[in-house]
Amino acid sequence: MEPMIIVAILIMFVAATVQGIAGFGRALIAAPLIALFTPADETVVIMIMLGIVGALIMITRTYKHLHLKRMIPMVAFGIIGSIAGVQILTVIPVNELKIVMGVFIIVSAVILATGFRIKIKNEKVAYSVAGFIGGLTNGAISFGGPPTVLFLQNQNEEKNVFRANLSFYFLIIGFVGSLYLFLNGMISENLVAQAGILAIPTVLGTFFGNFLSHKFPEEIFKKIVLIILFAAGIMAIIMSLV
Repeated sequence: MEPMIIVAILIMFVAATVQGIAGFGRALIAAPLIALFTPADETVVIMIMLGIVGALIMITRTYKHLHLKRMIPMVAFGIIGSIAGVQILTVIPVNELKIVMGVFIIVSAVILATGFRIKIKNEKVAYSVAGFIGGLTNGAISFGGPPTVLFLQNQNEEKNVFRANLSFYFLIIGFVGSLYLFLNGMISENLVAQAGILAIPTVLGTFFGNFLSHKFPEEIFKKIVLIILFAAGIMAIIMSLV
């Protein structure tokens, strides 16, 4: 087995473990690292396909905690936002978007760490807006997780509800994204083969992370989420400068 494949497998296992613990973070960690030795466009396609695998596993472990009624508008507007996000690329440069998003995530994570929360009266509208923004950034810069995570963190959702809701969102958005790629001929046999290899550490890491998640008390879990968000913001800025 080639050294780069072994490295990619290790990266995916660690990233999937983080996803299993927090409900997000796999693509944030794996995509920039795997893109170092795989073309960026191919990395995006692989991450989207593997996202479905990870989300499916997470749903099987957390579905009892899913708030489906709340998540439907978030997912629906997330799909609309993803379509709009692709169009934004023709108007605003990607690197500028990444910098703005990175700064926003860092500042938001720091504010949330202080315990401050925005009181929202109309949750249905708020979930829709959060879903749209998450979809928008996902379509524009493949960075849709953090905006959604920030909103759910602001809502102080219980750990398992948080993980279940996020997993459902990622599952549907990932499925729609994969369908779009397939219909546009962007999923080749070679990419499916690469994704198949990396699906193994994705499955193992997700199960392992899910096991570890039960070891963390609620307060520690929320701190882990904020740390991942802060790191994601820094990563977005670094990626824009490379």
